[in-house]
Amino acid sequence: MTFVKRKLLAALSNTDLLAIYSLRKCGYLVQSGWFKSWRTKRSIDAEGKPIPWITYPCLSFLKSRVTSKMEVFEFGCGNSTLWWAERVARVVCCEHDPEWYSEMKNQIGVNVRLELRQCGPGYAEFIEQFPGRFHIVVIDGRDRVSCIKHSLGALTSDGVLLLDNSERHQYSSGIDFLLEKGFRRLDFEGPIPIATESSMTTIFYKEGNCLNI
Repeated sequence: MTFVKRKLLAALSNTDLLAIYSLRKCGYLVQSGWFKSWRTKRSIDAEGKPIPWITYPCLSFLKSRVTSKMEVFEFGCGNSTLWWAERVARVVCCEHDPEWYSEMKNQIGVNVRLELRQCGPGYAEFIEQFPGRFHIVVIDGRDRVSCIKHSLGALTSDGVLLLDNSERHQYSSGIDFLLEKGFRRLDFEGPIPIATESSMTTIFYKEGNCLNI
């Protein structure tokens, strides 16, 4: 045991130690798979299956509302891509990192189209090749404000946008843009896989949307 760990344990009361032990054995963090994700540094659930790296409250909300007829576009691929691919008809992803692109290319299924588009001209604009196509657009990659602005034309009439880390100030102009376009927002704040800090994932929607919000 390291010196730091010994000092930490010495500072904790028996009640504190019992509470920490209990958290590792039962309760929300165990059921959601947070401890497993934290140990492995992968976004996975309690069974080790891939999940999106978004807030757990948003993930719980989506599980019962996503259908097999939907098509999804993602800016930024990862375990979320694998999760979506199991639940919807088709996923199209735009990834900027060549190494991550190569790694994910070997994991995706037949209903996933993964495209490499490095940051700069053509990255955010890539989605415009699919007018009126996607029920859900997930914005979790680079240049998110620009991605927001280029995504509206690719949404179906009942489509929604999902913006991760929406609490960050640098995305506020993109959020204002959506609100000015008549979208409403539904915020999901809470814990996320792997990390110890909380975050926020926001779904932007209009009346009659595909998630029945």
